[in-house]
Amino acid sequence: MPAKKSHSSRLHDSLRTLLILGLLTLSPLAISGEHTDRLSECLITAPTEKDKLSLAKWMFTAIALHPAAEEIADVSLSAREQANREMAELLVKLLSRSCFSETRLAIQNEGSLALQTSFSVFGQLAATNLLSDPNVAAGLASLETYISAKDLENRLEIGQ
Repeated sequence: MPAKKSHSSRLHDSLRTLLILGLLTLSPLAISGEHTDRLSECLITAPTEKDKLSLAKWMFTAIALHPAAEEIADVSLSAREQANREMAELLVKLLSRSCFSETRLAIQNEGSLALQTSFSVFGQLAATNLLSDPNVAAGLASLETYISAKDLENRLEIGQ
């Protein structure tokens, strides 16, 4: 029969378990360092409007491969390849020229996770650019056409 643990030992085990669970659930953004933050900032501020369009095209062509989008988004192979080429050029430009010192410092001081974290921020920029376009925003808002506010209020029992 195992020996009974003391209160402090059980508390220590509980705290260790919570710490491990907490670390497992942290996103890379939550554990980024100073150099990763600087690289992320550079990746957000350095792209030109043309670069942001290339990023949006690339992201769209990739999303169009998802089974839910594949049947309604007709992206040709040549358009996808062009978007990939433009995005490759953009990444090389950002990492080796526009954000060169930030990239080197982040990798040297914080490792490869710095790139993963920074590109997560860069991807958020792409999504923001796509969704904030007035035409896209209007397309998203057109959902209202199919929702009855009165019916929704009744179903949620609001104001009753």
